[in-house]
Amino acid sequence: MAARILVKVQVKFDGTNFNDISAYTRRVSIKYGRERLIEDAFQAGSCTIELDNTGGEFTPGHTGASYGDSQLINREVRISSEVVGGSDSYATYLWRGFITDANYVAQQSTSTVYLTSVDGFSRLASAPIYNQTFSEEYTGLRVSNVLDLASVDYPDESSPLDRDIDYGSIKASAATGVTANALDYIQQLARTENGRFVINQAGTPSATNFGGIASYYAVNASTVDHGVTISDAVTLATGSVEAQSLGLEWGSELLYNSYEFTPKTGSVQTGTRSASIAKYGERVIKRTLLSDASDSDEAGLYFIGLFDEPALRVSQVVVSIDSAATLSAEKLLHLQVMSGMDLSYLPPGSSTTLNSALVIEGVALDIGVRDMANGSARITATYSTSSADRTGYWILGDAVQSVLPTTLAPSWLDTTSWRLDDPDRGLLPTELASTS
Repeated sequence: MAARILVKVQVKFDGTNFNDISAYTRRVSIKYGRERLIEDAFQAGSCTIELDNTGGEFTPGHTGASYGDSQLINREVRISSEVVGGSDSYATYLWRGFITDANYVAQQSTSTVYLTSVDGFSRLASAPIYNQTFSEEYTGLRVSNVLDLASVDYPDESSPLDRDIDYGSIKASAATGVTANALDYIQQLARTENGRFVINQAGTPSATNFGGIASYYAVNASTVDHGVTISDAVTLATGSVEAQSLGLEWGSELLYNSYEFTPKTGSVQTGTRSASIAKYGERVIKRTLLSDASDSDEAGLYFIGLFDEPALRVSQVVVSIDSAATLSAEKLLHLQVMSGMDLSYLPPGSSTTLNSALVIEGVALDIGVRDMANGSARITATYSTSSADRTGYWILGDAVQSVLPTTLAPSWLDTTSWRLDDPDRGLLPTELASTS
């Protein structure tokens, strides 16, 4: 039986209290993360709410508008979901952001208002770092210190939770006189780490998770397993979710066999994979990092170690969440950037099922009305994905990696502290590292 999903749309029009405007909402579009793995930085998340303005409640700046006659800009928006009959104790917050635009479309007998909101990236994009001094520290600590600067002043409340910052595995070099845009600088730290920085939504429901969490993930950070398996109708097993469509790519966009990484101190670090260059020609990745020469060289070796051969990539998974069973729909709503999912797919004309473990890089939700009588929502999710195995990709002709999926480290093993040529941590998976 298909899930019945209730979606609540709330806006803090007066800056203090939330108003539930779900009854006026025709459609909601949410998008955050990134569409392609090779993109250096995650993009700002955005949400557009389409409102029925027949009664004039939302006409921007109009004296008679009960909601529109307010500040609007920079007011907080929250969008939450609940699966009827599900097991969650708390709502899943699909979005938390702040209004940037209110657009009004007039028709003969009615009108429509579109409220556009963005996530915390907008705040960071306008926040300056001026003439700051930093000591040598792990990238995650540097991210936290940047967020705490008076000129940035990024929220750090526990309810709702505003931050989830990993410690990091790579050290950012000491620096003086740092003057930069806060978002650009943090994204450079993420490149230095080979990690991720994103304003994440959804996730495991809790009393403090209202979405909109500034999240920094260290290199090789573990994915969050929500127990989701995506399949096609042919191989659909009990408990699996049927995909509406899959996008698979095989091409040169994920092919790099040479690097030029400029460290904070020291000379430019370079390296190549000669076997790959002989087959495909030289394809160079260039980055400017905030680490020293040794860590920058290690980052370059790590990068081309992942991308020196073409990879079959499951780049996109599209699912109708409201068509899934109740418990599966709950799990799908929890998915966010860095969530893991399993894929089982039997290609047409083939007798061999492809099995792959994926990590979500981006989320797009299209929310509409499914049944006006009971207030249930229709939700189509598009997940941009990459391989969950950060140690390698599916490689044609390889004795081990030509089989999907390549070997994954167990979730109880810590792979975040891997170091090239380290006698104890130079092999994956590493043993659980001491935090002392």
